[in-house]
Amino acid sequence: MYFDESKNVMGADIDILVITSKDEMISYSLKLHFSCTHNMAEYEAPLQGLCYLLSFQVKR
Repeated sequence: MYFDESKNVMGADIDILVITSKDEMISYSLKLHFSCTHNMAEYEAPLQGLCYLLSFQVKR
């Protein structure tokens, strides 16, 4: 998983790129609609990425 996040007054944008074992690329973007620091956005990105993968029942 690769992450990119940007923060502004309206919240934060998080972009996640997942590369599968078959070299398929899956991108996922979301917006946090609450005020947060840059560090909070950095911590939220991997958490959201893991939740996204769990929704596909990824085991490892």
